[in-house]
Amino acid sequence: MSETAFLTAPAQQFIIDMTAVGAPARADGPRILYEVVAVGGALNGQTVTTGVSVSEVQSWPMVPPHWIHLPDSITFTETNIDEVDCQPGWKRHSREYSNNDTSVPPALSWLRHVRGFISVATPKAA
Repeated sequence: MSETAFLTAPAQQFIIDMTAVGAPARADGPRILYEVVAVGGALNGQTVTTGVSVSEVQSWPMVPPHWIHLPDSITFTETNIDEVDCQPGWKRHSREYSNNDTSVPPALSWLRHVRGFISVATPKAA
């Protein structure tokens, strides 16, 4: 059985919706991971794997996630972080978000939010 067989209907819908807007998503334990292409900043043009906790999409699409999972190598000038549901070498970043624009699908709005956040990222100093 696939890992998605164990997900709730809202978590499965998040995966379906993200895939439909061009960010193929997949379950990875307590996370849902997907790739986005950075559209600005230090990571412009790079494909970045990101994700959300499965527990945060239990009311999708009515309530969007709050935390954005990213590899440790991506940092921000200002952010609140923790490691809940993160794989080794990852952190999740707290980001306020509300889907006020009902003219676009919720997943597209979320994808734009994540891309915007990544555009202010800085690669971690080596």
